[in-house]
Amino acid sequence: METARHLHAVPPPLRRTAASRAVQAAWAGWSLGERLRTLAAIRHGIAANAAGLARAAGGGAGRPEAEVLSSEVVPLADACRFLEREAPRLLATRRLGAHGRPAWLSRVEAEVRREPLGLVLVIAPSNYPLFLPGVQTLQALAAGNAVLWKPGRGGAAAAEAFAAVAAGAGLPAGVLSILPEDPEAARRAIAAGVDKVLLTGSAATGRAVLAELAQRLVPATMELSGCDALFVLPGADLDRIARAVRFGLTLNGGATCIAPRRVFVPRDLARELEERIGVPPGPLMITPVADLDEALDAAALLPYALGASIFGPEEAAVALAARVRAGVVVINDLIVPTADPRLPFGGRGESGFGVTRGAEGLLELTVTKVVAVRRGRRLFHLEAPHPGDAELFRAYLNLTHAGGLRARLRGAVDLARALMRRGIGRNIGRNTGRDIGRKS
Repeated sequence: METARHLHAVPPPLRRTAASRAVQAAWAGWSLGERLRTLAAIRHGIAANAAGLARAAGGGAGRPEAEVLSSEVVPLADACRFLEREAPRLLATRRLGAHGRPAWLSRVEAEVRREPLGLVLVIAPSNYPLFLPGVQTLQALAAGNAVLWKPGRGGAAAAEAFAAVAAGAGLPAGVLSILPEDPEAARRAIAAGVDKVLLTGSAATGRAVLAELAQRLVPATMELSGCDALFVLPGADLDRIARAVRFGLTLNGGATCIAPRRVFVPRDLARELEERIGVPPGPLMITPVADLDEALDAAALLPYALGASIFGPEEAAVALAARVRAGVVVINDLIVPTADPRLPFGGRGESGFGVTRGAEGLLELTVTKVVAVRRGRRLFHLEAPHPGDAELFRAYLNLTHAGGLRARLRGAVDLARALMRRGIGRNIGRNTGRDIGRKS
């Protein structure tokens, strides 16, 4: 009761944050297996409530149900199953054995743990109001975080529908909280205190949010504006390109961040491609180029580097992909392959930093903790300085890091002598001696 009275005495944003933190600690205390069983139940709920989720995600924009199902609901369920399968491996404690351990730390055992950040704020976009924040939320939950989901304009219905499915699947109350659509809700949440922010939005919004986060040293993942390039290589199927471009420009009412906005095409193919595409010049800039170098130079003029597409013979396209500055490059298709839940997604430059989705996206929602255990009774580094310390360290460096076998052997001899002069026992000499010939 004292806790309840205290929570009612503080402003609502602080009250919500305090409640979320309290329930997050309990949620993080669940075993990973228990959390993933809840995610599996959420996935089953997504399938059972697919039509309702599609209506909530696409109703305001008047999008066809089939499009919403294929672009938001299905990939969301796929992302959930990916976590169920892969999170145990990705989040497992990594115990370090002797391999690679410096010889002078032979009595130290260590492990690297992945722990939840705490409270994650997901600032969602108005396009794809279910899939994009939904995947981020699922990853945060799998890692043991609590989530504040701030919907974009018109996205409240999708957020509430997802939250209802999650509650029905057994997600504890308060682990996921839906904030109002008003941008001020995100500002209040940041002021109240969060541990990480995932923002999908414009570059201008990203700058404004980062300015607030910088004052509090809160980390963030920023998925920001895009102006994606499409590169046409000699030998490309122009009809396939035209169909792909029309698809990309009309998908989700044209509101897809990695839709093609600029097409770089060889000069002798430009007119024919423009005729086949058959779209007004306003939404798409077709740029004739002499060669790939000119195309890459032109593409680099814009600061955005979210995604890119390349159409043409596969070998040449793969070679070009290595030179393209973008977070994701799709060859002989666009947009759709990025729905693969295994793939991380993120941009460069003014398109943001950090990634969501895939293994990398899950790990971004954790913090590392190292636990090192010293075994043995004698701690040489705590003893008083010895006149032979410098000799010992020089010998050790030669043994373990010198460039030739003769120098390493000399280091072994010098190290043995230094150890004997220090009065250090035979065991340490034997342990370090085993490394002769293995270091380079």
